[in-house]
Amino acid sequence: MVTLAELKKRLDTLSPTGIRFVARMVESLSAPPQARVNKQKTWLPGDWIEYFGLALSVHHGTTTQPLEQKGFETVFRNACESVGWAVGKPVSETQRFLDLNLKRGGLSELKLSLKSTAAQRLSRTSVHISKLTEAAWIQDMRTAKQRRKRTLALFREYMNAVGSIMMLRAFRKGQDAPSEYQLIEIPSSIFQSLQNASLASFNADGPTIDCSYGKHDVAARVSLDRSDAKITVKQIKLAACTVHVEWEIVPR
Repeated sequence: MVTLAELKKRLDTLSPTGIRFVARMVESLSAPPQARVNKQKTWLPGDWIEYFGLALSVHHGTTTQPLEQKGFETVFRNACESVGWAVGKPVSETQRFLDLNLKRGGLSELKLSLKSTAAQRLSRTSVHISKLTEAAWIQDMRTAKQRRKRTLALFREYMNAVGSIMMLRAFRKGQDAPSEYQLIEIPSSIFQSLQNASLASFNADGPTIDCSYGKHDVAARVSLDRSDAKITVKQIKLAACTVHVEWEIVPR
């Protein structure tokens, strides 16, 4: 770790343009977003949350665009490394479902999929995943029996590979910079009830199947999108998820 004295020494080597750039970053860091933490349920430590908030500050010190998928993945990994968690090598893009294996010392290992959204008019009570995964086979399935068999096999594989989906949601008006970010966790077990879905549930060419979870009769709705050959998950109840933290972005 670079000490304060070493940092000051390095600043002396920068050009005037470099100093202006650093000054802008420092100004961004001096006004970090306000964090509302779900202390009863989050497993994220305070230092992790602070690091992520500072990264949001730096991001919005240079752009009004939301922090989206690739940037989110990088910041998430860096925040984990900043608190001493082992994240391993980046998962190959060819590996299905899983984005991050997270080892937290003596705590249980976490298998995470990372998603983000900055869609307009995000709901405050439900969550939408436009593409959980690709599924090219959807377009070739002609019978309910075929669709059911392939869907249940896919979700068994998914739940075996992924423990939770971590999703960053950016709330904004129009093309303005986000006013708020929300980090939520969706348990993959929310899809478990699919294994009990009736054959009739798969009659349509592009069926939508309801998933029950906990006290929620319909906690999520899984849709087989034939037009784009993908799995979409609609109307995930936020009450069935964990909201870890929300960051309010300070206007500049």
